[in-house]
Parts: sequence; structure tokens; C-alpha cells
Amino acid sequence: MIRVRNLKKVYQTRFGENLVFEDLSFDLAMGERLGILGRNGAGKSTLVRLISGAERPTEGTIESDISISWPLAFSGAFQHQLTGIDNIRFISRIYDQDFDRNLAFVEEFAELGPYLREPVMTYSSGMRARLAFAISMIIEFECFLIDEVGAVGDARFHERCNFELFQKRADRAMIIISHDASYIRDHCNRFGVLHNRGLTLFDEFDAAFSYYAECVDLTNAVADSDAPVSFAKRSAALDSLRRLALADDRFRVAVNQGDWARDRADWHTALDRYGAALAFHPYERSYWAQLGNAAREGKQFALAECAYRSACAFGEPLRPLMPFLAASLEAQGLSPQSFPQRGPDHGPLAQQPPAFPDFALLAAACLGISDCPAEESAMILRECQTLDQLASRLLTDPRARAWLAGPIAALPVSIVMVPQSHGLCSNWQSDLWRLIGTAPTLGTLEASGSAPGTTTTIVEALAHCQAFDNWPLASQEFEAMMKELTPSFSSHDRS
Repeated sequence: MIRVRNLKKVYQTRFGENLVFEDLSFDLAMGERLGILGRNGAGKSTLVRLISGAERPTEGTIESDISISWPLAFSGAFQHQLTGIDNIRFISRIYDQDFDRNLAFVEEFAELGPYLREPVMTYSSGMRARLAFAISMIIEFECFLIDEVGAVGDARFHERCNFELFQKRADRAMIIISHDASYIRDHCNRFGVLHNRGLTLFDEFDAAFSYYAECVDLTNAVADSDAPVSFAKRSAALDSLRRLALADDRFRVAVNQGDWARDRADWHTALDRYGAALAFHPYERSYWAQLGNAAREGKQFALAECAYRSACAFGEPLRPLMPFLAASLEAQGLSPQSFPQRGPDHGPLAQQPPAFPDFALLAAACLGISDCPAEESAMILRECQTLDQLASRLLTDPRARAWLAGPIAALPVSIVMVPQSHGLCSNWQSDLWRLIGTAPTLGTLEASGSAPGTTTTIVEALAHCQAFDNWPLASQEFEAMMKELTPSFSSHDRS
């Protein structure tokens, strides 16, 4: 039994005390597997380190009459200048274990081959994690501390880890921390949520996850990110944005809910949850594909087409998605061969394929539209194979001239970045800057040379920011419109 009583942990920083949690108490008996959910920074890993003995609590006690492991897949105790074999020998001596038996197990389990005889400092992070997990299995602890072990290795290695832990050692106590809520649901029989410096315990996963979802505030559907960095290559921007999405607790909670709804064939809920996730981070490509699958199963074929095209445009592999995109087109009576889809390359931004969020951004700036229907969006995405073609298509729309001649104040406050979604994006002007190179303060710019307080039109503000300068077709349309709407504003003024 592990007994945690009135635990408190404070870190001293240059900015004062950082209170991680306080008055935290619980018991853990043999056979109990406690899964802990919590936002980034809630103190999950800190709690594991305290229970393992790697750190001492500020206040409170941790008592145990069972042996406790170090955090699995944690390699901080390795001597990096020694070989893997020497580290196994060292651990075996400390715990009075048979070295030859332990070496044979680690060689077979970790599959490091000749690298086991090389210094650990030469290992990749994945190799070190494999070695750490294998060594953890040679010591028969009564309680295992598991901190994101599911992220180690490939699918086959995951399966072997799960067998060693949850089949062969099913009678042990465990504390499991993972950002994958499904992992905790599948392997735990008790659940806790770390929030507001306290731990709330639950006997049922659904109750725990519902409370966790409340803690990460899924009711806030506004994507509230800082002004984005402008990347020269779109691939770099998409990779950066994908990492931001996967680190966002709100995004992970929503996609977990979508995945579970998909698993039980509840396509309506899956569509809603994937839409909610993408409203937070509309550039995460793999969940556009999941949104497309849910829409296709729900017979919403125009929405499915928009989703699949967006996934491909953001870099999701084309080959596995093309049959689903083709099926969505055929369900609308269209020939897939007439509307080829391509993925992004390393060429100029203007020549990259457009996705629905691109259409939403440009439609908001060029036409003042805050919510684009899936049917119209799908039709335009079929016609435009590049971002340049899409921008040119919108700028030649008869509605564009009247709209762009209007004041900056008329720009939409928020727009829908996922078709048929309830999520509104309030920072869309920053995303537009990322897309076409305009300033992040587009909504407040005044035209160059204007007197203070002068009303700035949308076309003047875009021109002042040198919008579409590197977009050949759109630049021609924009220059023509600019001369028509603002005769005194020459192209020289844009620089």
C-alpha cells in the first residue's frame, strides 16, 4: 500500500514561489491502476517524481510498504558514458539480480543489437527509452510508475510493453500518466484529475473524463493563439501549427471524444467533436481526414469533399485518401478524374493547393463572408488548384469591389474555419497575415499618408501591407481593383 497524505510541492523560482499542488491525499493498493489526467503544467510528472523518491515534497508524507519503480522509460539514472551492458550490470548489482539472466532479457526485449555494447550517450532518445523500459522489467517492482510510456517505439514494441505490464504484472499497483486518454481508459481501474492544485478521484472513467473536459474549458470555441510567425515555406508553417495543436489540451480532449464516437459509429457526434477540435487548430491535417470520414458516413458528401481536400492540401498522404475523395465526388454525381487533387510541395506559397481554411480566410477578406457553406466551398475548391487561382477567383467576384471599398471596421469580427462547425475563429486576421503576408494589425491600419482618424478602406490596408505581391494572378486582379477604387494610390506607395 502507498499512502500519500497532505502532499504539497512548491518550486522556488526567480519570480517567487510556484505552488504545484497542496493538501493532496490518496491511497493505492496492490492491483489498483490509477490513471491521472490533467492539463499541461498541472503537476502530473511532478507527482510521479515525488512518489518515486526522485524529489522530496515541500510538505506532507509519502509512505509505502511496497517497492516502487522509477518512472518507466525514464533514462535519467543512466551513466551515459557507459555502455548499455555496463548499465545493466550496474542496476543488477544494486538490486542483487542475476546479470546474465537480465542481459539475455534486455537483449531480446529491447532489440538494440550491437548498440547495446556502445555508450548510451550515442543512443537516440527512442533507443534510450527502449533500454530504460527493458531494464524496468528486469526488476520485479510491486508498484510501477508509468509516465508517457505509450510514446516509446513502434506499434509492435507498444504491444510487447503492454503485455509485460498489464498481462504478466496485472496484480501490481500502477500510477499511469498519459496525454492519450484512451490509454488510461483501457488500462486503469481508478482515475484522478489534477486541477487547481488538487486531485479529484473517480471510480468511473466517463465521470473523470467529463470533469477533465470541464477543466480544459471546451465551451470556449474561440481559437485564441498569439500572432503567428510568418514562414517562408508553407510546409514549415504547417509543421509548426501541427505541433501547437498536439500540445493543446482542448484539442486532445475534443479529438478523444471524436475518436470514441467514431468507434461506436456515432457519426453525428464524431463530426461535431472533430469540428470542435479543428475550430481550435484548423491546420492539423490528420483530423481533417477524420472529419471527412465522419461526414461521408453521415451522407454529407460536400462537407466530406471539403475535408478530404483540406487534408490533402495540408500534407496528409494522398494515396490513402483519394478513394474516399473519389467516393464523395461520385456521390454528388461528379467524375473524380475531372477534379485532380495534389498535395503541397516546396514551391512558392501562391502555387500550393488550397484548403477550406484558406478559402474561409480569403472569402472573409475579399467578400466579407464569415460562414461559407460546404456546397459552395467544395465547388470553388474544385475549380482552383492553387492559392493564387483561389485568390484571383474571389477578387474577380462582383461582390469584391463593393466590399473592398468599404472601411476596415466592416471586416468580420470572427469567421467559421471549419464548414458547418459551431466554432468561431476570432484571430483570423493573423492567419490571413500568415497566408498572404499582410500585417497582423490589419484591422487597425491606416493607409499610408492618411491623416490621423481617416477611415481606411480594406483595399487600401491590403495594398499598404503589400498583399498578394508574390501571387501572380491575384496581384494583377488586386492592382486593377486598387487603381479603380483608389485612383490616387499608386503601386509605388505599397512599398
